Amino acid sequence: MWLQSRPQRLLVALFGVLALLASACGDDQAAAPEGEGTQAPVEGTEAPDEGTEAPTDGTEAPDDGATAAADFDCSMFEGETITFVVPFSPGGGYDSYARMIAPFLAEETGANVIVENQDGAGGLLAINSLLTAEPDGTTIAIMNAVGAGGGAIAGAEGVQFELDQLSYIGRVGASYHIFSTGADSEFETWDDVLAAEDFQYGSTGPGAADFVNGNLLSAIFEQDWQIVTGFEGSEENELAVTRGDVDGMTGDFDSRLPAIESGDHTPLLLIGPEPDPRLPDVPALLELDLDERQMAIAEAQVDLLDFGRPIVGPPDIPEDRLACLRGALAASVQNPELVEQSETIQRPIAYMSGEDLEELVQRLLEPSPEFKEVLEQAYSTG
Repeated sequence: MWLQSRPQRLLVALFGVLALLASACGDDQAAAPEGEGTQAPVEGTEAPDEGTEAPTDGTEAPDDGATAAADFDCSMFEGETITFVVPFSPGGGYDSYARMIAPFLAEETGANVIVENQDGAGGLLAINSLLTAEPDGTTIAIMNAVGAGGGAIAGAEGVQFELDQLSYIGRVGASYHIFSTGADSEFETWDDVLAAEDFQYGSTGPGAADFVNGNLLSAIFEQDWQIVTGFEGSEENELAVTRGDVDGMTGDFDSRLPAIESGDHTPLLLIGPEPDPRLPDVPALLELDLDERQMAIAEAQVDLLDFGRPIVGPPDIPEDRLACLRGALAASVQNPELVEQSETIQRPIAYMSGEDLEELVQRLLEPSPEFKEVLEQAYSTG
């Protein structure tokens, strides 16, 4: 699924970061053995067929950064080695994206692209390390933007970078989140939730995306929800909602869709700009009748989800090298072979150009005071 937003558009110690921000990718990061420093060389693949576009699932085509993917020069990378860092252990969603994309980057850049897992501090170790990496584009990383990026906005302890320090190459994945209740719940509509005197919201804990969502939604609608934490992952949380142990939860749309389609969960609200065509009757957050205060927080929340899974580099990559990396990524995600692989392994491409990511970051760095205050609370164990 290709997502486009307007306009194309969270930890008191480092140990806490490990538990908290790692849970932020609970929907996407499968359990796997420790793999810090694990490397896998990537061979080049065949070049993409010119003029072929990736499927858009009914949304608009990718921006000009993708459609003009042929207009870049990567001669400076010929024969070099690019280390593509994954900030988690092998086997999870971020690792899958990197290993899927790396061969195509190798073909487009003429470089040898090596995927390296640098697990640690809930994904922060690798991104913090970018600050001291050689700024020549030979070290890049895929980032959990809701976790690491949200923590940077919140000023969470352990985050050593500012969002506008990083070089943005492009986003490869993103998904809006869905608020759902159990099929047998008394809460059958979003209005039922807002009218409830007692609502128990399930979350894996402070720093997790579901915890951030719960705090932001309760702030937007001035709800006094009881946020129940301690679930080891989104699947355990999902089971608790199904059994009625808690009343509701939020999660990545694509990850939660099976429980909805099976009839175990009832979707009540999409945290996004407009309804998803797969669930057209479920209202979207930004289409609700919100006042100025509410809309400011809601728009920032959707922007944070839009941030998704960007590929980033160290600060101050030279313009020619950054242009190459951006063009190579744009061309890669349009390659029919990569598109087919993404569908097969269920890691949908949601491309956003590096330029548009920079604009998104600027919006996130200028949030409403209430959004930042709630975000700081949501990334704190206090």
